[in-house]
Amino acid sequence: MLHKLALSGLALILPFVILKLEKKVKPIEWLSPIVCCYAIGILLGNLMGPLWDLNLARTLSEVSVMLSLPLLLMSVDLWGWCKLAKTTILSFVMLVICVMLVSYSFGLFFKDHDPEVWKMAGMLVGVYVGGAANLTAIGKILGVREDVFVMLNAVDLVFGGFYLLFIMSVGVKILTRILPAFNYVGIDEGEMDLVHWKKLNLKQKALHSVLLILFSGLIVGFSLMLSRVLTGEEIPSIIILGLTIVALLFSFNKKIRHFEGSQEWGQYFLMVFCLAVGSLANVSQLISGSPWYFLFTGLIMFGSISLHFFCCYLLKIDRDTAIITSVAGIFGPAFVAPMSQVLKNKAILISGVTTGLVGIAVGNFAGVCVAYLLK
Repeated sequence: MLHKLALSGLALILPFVILKLEKKVKPIEWLSPIVCCYAIGILLGNLMGPLWDLNLARTLSEVSVMLSLPLLLMSVDLWGWCKLAKTTILSFVMLVICVMLVSYSFGLFFKDHDPEVWKMAGMLVGVYVGGAANLTAIGKILGVREDVFVMLNAVDLVFGGFYLLFIMSVGVKILTRILPAFNYVGIDEGEMDLVHWKKLNLKQKALHSVLLILFSGLIVGFSLMLSRVLTGEEIPSIIILGLTIVALLFSFNKKIRHFEGSQEWGQYFLMVFCLAVGSLANVSQLISGSPWYFLFTGLIMFGSISLHFFCCYLLKIDRDTAIITSVAGIFGPAFVAPMSQVLKNKAILISGVTTGLVGIAVGNFAGVCVAYLLK
C-alpha cells in the first residue's frame, strides 16, 4: 500500500515540478512540459522495472485523462469550431484512405512471409484510424494468435511513443514550414488563450481548484454511470463521448467558460496522463522480439503518416488540423488534448476529440475490410 502511495505521489508531483521549471529550464520550454512528462514516464517505466506498478500506471492514466477533458472542453468556443469542421472531415477522410491503402499494399507485398499478415494489416488499420483500443477488437474478430497480438501491441506502443515525441517537438516545427498556418477567422481568440490566474491570491486559487476538480469529477461520474446504464459496463468510447457532450453543454455558459484555472488544471492532469502512459512502454520486450514485427509495423505506420501529410500539403490543409487529425486517428481522443496544448490552439480540441471518437468506429470497419481483402 505504501509503495503504491509513493509511486502515485511521484507521478503527481513530477508534472507540478516540471511546470514550475518550464520558464527556468530552456529544454523543458522548448520541448514542452507534456513531452518532458512522456519522456520521463518512459524512463521511469523501463529503469525501475518491477518496482514500477503497471496496473497503477494504467489507473492513473485513465483517471487523469478523464479529469482533464472536461476541464479543457468547458472553456472551448463551440461556434468557432463549427467553422473548422469541413477541413477536419477532409483531413480525416484522407487519413482513412491513406492508412487503408498503405496497409493493403504492404500486406499484399508480405503476404507470403507470414500466414498472419492479413490479420496484422487489418489490426494496424484499426489502430491508425481509431487508436489502440481497435487492436484488441479487430484481433478478437479475426482470431489472431496470442503471441502475434502481444508483439504487435508492444511494437505499436513504442513506435507510437517515438512518433508522439517527434510530432510534439520537432515535427511541429518542420510542418510549420510545409503546411499553411491555422486560420483563426471567426473564432474568439480571446477565449483560446489560457486564462492566467496569477493575479488570484492563494485562497482564491485554492477555492477555484477545489471547485474545478469536484465539477470535473461529477462530469466523469455521470459519464461512468451513463455507460453502465446503457451497456452494463464501463466502455471507454461511451465514457469519453458522455463527458465530452456534458462539458460542451456547460461551455455555453459564459461564466463557466471563463472560470479561472480550468486550462491550468486541465494541462496538469494531461501531464500526469502522459507520464503514466509513457511508463507503459516496455523497451526490453521489444528488443527480445522478432525484427519482422518492427519492419511491418514501422512501414505501415510511418508510410501512412507520410502519405497523409503529403495529401494535406496537396489539399492545402493547415498544420494544426493535419496534426490533430493524425494524432486523433493514431492515438485516439485521449491524446488530442495534449496535442492541442502543444499547438497552443484549443479551438481544434472538439474537432480532434470528435475525430478520435468517429475513428474508433470507422477503424474497426476499415480494418476488417482490409483484412478480408488480403485473405
